[in-house]
Amino acid sequence: MIGLVAIMVGLNIGGSLFLLTAVAAGLTGSSLIVAQLISATPILLSVPAYAALSSALPVTCANYQYAKLFSRPLAVAGWMVLFIAIPLGMLPLFAIATAKLLAVLVPGLPITLSAIGVMTLLFVVNLAGVRLVTQAQFVGVAVLLAALLTFIVGGIPAIHVEYLSIGFSGGLVGLVGASALLYTLLAGGLFGIEMGDEIRDARSVIPRALVVSISIVLVLYLLIELVAVGSVGWEEFSAGTLGDVAATFLSGGWLALFVVGGGVMASMTTINLALTAAGRYALAFSLDGYLPKAFSRVNERFGTPHYGLTLIFVMTAVTLAFNPPLMTMGAVLNFGLLFIVSLVLCGAIRLVRRLPATYLRGTVKVSPRLLVGCSMVAVAINLVYMLVLAIALKWTFLIFVGAGCVGLGLFYTRRRGL
Repeated sequence: MIGLVAIMVGLNIGGSLFLLTAVAAGLTGSSLIVAQLISATPILLSVPAYAALSSALPVTCANYQYAKLFSRPLAVAGWMVLFIAIPLGMLPLFAIATAKLLAVLVPGLPITLSAIGVMTLLFVVNLAGVRLVTQAQFVGVAVLLAALLTFIVGGIPAIHVEYLSIGFSGGLVGLVGASALLYTLLAGGLFGIEMGDEIRDARSVIPRALVVSISIVLVLYLLIELVAVGSVGWEEFSAGTLGDVAATFLSGGWLALFVVGGGVMASMTTINLALTAAGRYALAFSLDGYLPKAFSRVNERFGTPHYGLTLIFVMTAVTLAFNPPLMTMGAVLNFGLLFIVSLVLCGAIRLVRRLPATYLRGTVKVSPRLLVGCSMVAVAINLVYMLVLAIALKWTFLIFVGAGCVGLGLFYTRRRGL
């Protein structure tokens, strides 16, 4: 239970916290906390479906498997978006963020080589099995939480009440845009269910870990944003980062703990579990016949998909070597998360209606009416977020569409035996 909570917390609190909150403040002003609550709404509405599914059918690569309950071709399309976005955008982005923070401690450190070194370290950890992954995650999350609490406790006395007066500087469009941008900050925890076959007492542990981790992270986000806006005002915050805010009330070792300990661990804990999940995505795709059979093999000693993990590691390392504009590919991840979560929610609705006996096997009893109602509202909100992001990020949306079309092409090509 504790290990899985650490996994989900680490997936949620990533480098995006340090990068996106200031951008969101620039879009909506002092109503940043309102935007955070709105962005959390579809995640909270998704919890009943995710809890029920993971309780009834705990499986490896769960989001992909649950999406197939609704539509196999769309599930493959969603998988392809994530398969491209994780090793070609998300992992390199956070690896470089980690390397740049390490360069603060060691001036002159080569960024690209350091980023590849970070990926290599976490790749070896993942090869050694889920137990070591969980242990490393627990240590990393402990340091991360200590850093975030340092920011919160140190910043509360510096809050100016007048800065917290709710104002919507960007109007309704800015509020919705900020909410859509902040979606990934809380959505990552939903992907902590990916190792269902490797969790002891999964039927009861996974649903409880979901609720606990999402609650912890949401409270931390609200407190951090309260301090950030309240201590310097939204205008100054939007022009800098959380590190700049921390420098106004922290100094010396405490500031170093937050900037380096918080930033480095936020990125590394996310890399650790994103690599874990992506390796298992390769495994599931191989089992379904979309990748060579070698990627479906599981190491007998460590119980991990070594070939799948190696594929993701190599793709990430090559991306780092070419050093492309990673923010664009990282943004594709946003579309991929919204899309695959929506498919999972539709899969939960279909399971309730078509396979009620399987649904009732779960140890978590969620009213079918509650599950269907919450899931439908969450899907509707997700679609609005995708529309907002598509308008704001035109080229990124085209990459998302292109990756999805490749996935559909794979599905129908295999189906026809071509």
